[in-house]
Amino acid sequence: MGIRKITDWEHSITDKMESCKEYDGFPRPEDFYTTEAEVKDYVYDKQRVLDRGDERSRNLVIPGIILVMPVIILSGFGDGVKILLFGVLIGVILTMLYFVIAKAVDKMKLKKMYDDNIERYVQAVLDYVEK
Repeated sequence: MGIRKITDWEHSITDKMESCKEYDGFPRPEDFYTTEAEVKDYVYDKQRVLDRGDERSRNLVIPGIILVMPVIILSGFGDGVKILLFGVLIGVILTMLYFVIAKAVDKMKLKKMYDDNIERYVQAVLDYVEK
């Protein structure tokens, strides 16, 4: 388990909220029909989903098992180059399918948790800080 980078999306939003909330004209969560706690929970949950893709690309144990398993299973039916290549092909297809499904699940979670009020507030915070 690695140390979380301070430059991730969640921390950049919460740091901007904390450091600028006393300034005149800084967006208030109440103006967007939300609370500071809801915003922090939302960006935390969204960051967790965004981090899964990075974790999957660094932790290749599951894809490695998926890639090798068909070769091991098919080796029980005989040996030869054709069976080996067929097992590798099936493993590659299953591994690609794993990544596609995992990415689709992440997109579905992001879509399901989407909150327009909070997203508008986060965008207002980013716009305020850019000025």
